[in-house]
Amino acid sequence: MLAAHNHSDVPTIQRLHDYWQGLAGGAVPSRSQLDPAAIKPLLPFVCIVEFEDAPFRVRYRLSGSMVDEFNGFNITGTYLDQLLPNDPSGGAAHLLAYYRRCWESGRPCFSAYRWPTRSGSHLDVKFAMFPLLVDGAVRQAIAIEDWEHTLEPIAEEAVPFKGERNKTDD
Repeated sequence: MLAAHNHSDVPTIQRLHDYWQGLAGGAVPSRSQLDPAAIKPLLPFVCIVEFEDAPFRVRYRLSGSMVDEFNGFNITGTYLDQLLPNDPSGGAAHLLAYYRRCWESGRPCFSAYRWPTRSGSHLDVKFAMFPLLVDGAVRQAIAIEDWEHTLEPIAEEAVPFKGERNKTDD
């Protein structure tokens, strides 16, 4: 995996970070404080996840259109651990570890992973996740990924997940 830092050099991640910090003055905001209209340009790249414990699991409650396109299917309703067997990069395991860190610490987490491409190269995927309170506890997070600061032709170049959830298998 790539070195972790706050990705202040990535405009989409920095914008979501600034928005999240402004919701509760740097403290963990409540999920109800999120206003999608305030971050409309970021929505295609954003996910809302829910944390479950005993055992720890991450479920995608909402996924942006670019997230779904990049992954090759709509991930809403999917548990992250369901993607582990079909993950060509190790990115899902890396994300799972960082979601756990976000949940346990109640702090934003930043990192990156490499995703394979059809041409045999890779994309450096930077991400950030920001905890959210539900009923006074960290139970959700809003997350964002950036695929090398560009929109096109990333979705065509990225190797999607393979498996039963992906209806576009060749």
